[in-house]
Amino acid sequence: MKDTFDVVIIGASFSGLALAHHLPKTYKVLVVDAKPAAGASVESTGLITSHTREEFASFFDIDTYITNAISAICVVSPNYDDFFISKTDAPWIYQTDTKGLVQALAKTLPDNVTVWTGMAYYSVKTQDGVSTITLKGGGEVKTVSTKFLVGADGGHSSVAASIPKLNTTDAFLFGYEEVWVGDVLLGPMPAETIYHFWFGEFSLGYGGWLSPTVIEGKPGFRIGLAKLKKDRGDAKKLLAQFMQTLIEKKIVSLPAGVEKPEYRFGSFIPIGGVLKKTSFENTLLIGDAAGYCGAFAADGIKGSVISGKEAAKLIERYLDGERCDLGKTLRQKINEHRWLIDYYTRQQRYRWIWDRMKRDRTFRAMYNIINEERAHFLDQFCDNKDKRKSLSRSVLKIKYIPKLVIYSWYIFLDFFVR
Repeated sequence: MKDTFDVVIIGASFSGLALAHHLPKTYKVLVVDAKPAAGASVESTGLITSHTREEFASFFDIDTYITNAISAICVVSPNYDDFFISKTDAPWIYQTDTKGLVQALAKTLPDNVTVWTGMAYYSVKTQDGVSTITLKGGGEVKTVSTKFLVGADGGHSSVAASIPKLNTTDAFLFGYEEVWVGDVLLGPMPAETIYHFWFGEFSLGYGGWLSPTVIEGKPGFRIGLAKLKKDRGDAKKLLAQFMQTLIEKKIVSLPAGVEKPEYRFGSFIPIGGVLKKTSFENTLLIGDAAGYCGAFAADGIKGSVISGKEAAKLIERYLDGERCDLGKTLRQKINEHRWLIDYYTRQQRYRWIWDRMKRDRTFRAMYNIINEERAHFLDQFCDNKDKRKSLSRSVLKIKYIPKLVIYSWYIFLDFFVR
């Protein structure tokens, strides 16, 4: 006899676990994940904004899993020698112990939630409002039934792919990251600064990042870069070169005897924007599966947590008999959280411009302009977007016309670069 649940959630990461924490305790809930254990591996840099911290704090002891409070961003030019720092008075983003955070989210689930790991979603068949789901893992096949199915299984959502009426994401970056014990040396307060490196020929797609962290009480850092999906095979080699450059430039240092990272991971980062068709009958996509992920700045966890929390309310209404366009309603509810959907839309425009840039000279030209407005640079990032300020409005000024002409010319030339 197959097991029966009120809600089945595919995916035990931020969106799926946030949803499971907020569904009514009277529901019988199943969370399924293909990993051997929740948090066994991570596919996120683990950065959360101040408002994301507040969202977590409403139901979870998030501060236990924060390693560094970040109050500044340092942008490094393509030559690695020039940089500017933009700072806020209070922390604007936080580095977390990402593995520990996901593990704790799973361990603190209420008793009405069952978690099956090592099981992958395979297929679904729905009839008369009840879905029969097939799961496979470890040579075993399980069949469960549910009144409601949730795809919280990331950008390459198996749930979305199995239901023709749902949209799927088709635009990705490939992010590759390593976590090291060591010290960051650049700038006056490296433990409170996140670093973004801009380069063209070396690694097109996104650039590189460096974030301070703490590993078992020792200072450490996370280093990564993101490539266009088609170039993902180069990521590991390029990250090794990136790391070597940071050591040679004395931007980071490693203790004696440290020759390899604590761990490394690669993941696909959805950059296609928010999907339109994210619900059908008794199925709903949330988190990265629905495209609730910034295409440019670190803000993906916020979309996952908020979509999980808001989806819990809509699922309860659905199971009580109320019918609506769940996907559309969820987008509206998410946008009530400081215009988050509007922000994701704006990031698509930034993404388009970034993808036109191919050479170091173009990135340097952009750097020269934004450096003039470094005091306002953080206005485009994460929670600072709540002021509804745009970086483009800061730099599109008469006094910058000569620099903007040079930048535009280089972008035009980059159209001919393959």
